[in-house]
Amino acid sequence: MFKGDKMNFIKNIYEKNIDEKIHQKFIRYSTGEFEKEEFIIKKGSSFVQIKAGFEYLDVMFDLIAPLVKEDVSLNGVIITKNKIINELNEFGIEPKKVSGKKYTIQETMTSDKFKDFVNKFNSCFLLLKVKSGKYSISVKKSIPKPGKTVEKFVTAKFDLKDLDLIKKEFLFDVDVDNFKDISIKHTYVIDEIIIPDEFRNKPEEARLNAKRKGRIIRKIDIDGKTEEKEIELLA
Repeated sequence: MFKGDKMNFIKNIYEKNIDEKIHQKFIRYSTGEFEKEEFIIKKGSSFVQIKAGFEYLDVMFDLIAPLVKEDVSLNGVIITKNKIINELNEFGIEPKKVSGKKYTIQETMTSDKFKDFVNKFNSCFLLLKVKSGKYSISVKKSIPKPGKTVEKFVTAKFDLKDLDLIKKEFLFDVDVDNFKDISIKHTYVIDEIIIPDEFRNKPEEARLNAKRKGRIIRKIDIDGKTEEKEIELLA
């Protein structure tokens, strides 16, 4: 099921609402400072557009899926280490091509089916172009290599009526009414890696189960006016 207003992992960390999916986003980080891709919110006359880094790919799908009301066209690649051919067939999807971990699909489905699709495959990497009425998602063609930042990896377009939801999800710690352009730059500061005792002599399990402790620095620019926030990190 969708998490309702719990879709943005940064907001979840702020609220100390950490789950396994959030933990997975931090597994690859060692100690140090890591500057992340710019998160951009642009408000137009009838739409709101978000441009963000790779780690927001699942967030954009989770955010858009409950909002669409018209049929949804999907085109692109699903990447997963699991075999999903049977699950795709359950949705009536016959991949155009299967190459190792990549499943190429081109499909049109109802909005309700799309909600189920996103729920079912949200642990996969959905490198899919999505279009449904005023809503769209476009994604770069391949997953970034570990440690490489790719600006504007995912671009999502929403209806202007979703502005309050977007503000609630991504501007949860600032007071903002009207704006044109917002830029958020996150820096992850990892001070310590906490390994549970039972995994201390098991390097691979230690890496997967260790928690990263530190803080997230949020530099938020609202139409040229900047403020800085900090969030405690333990994930």
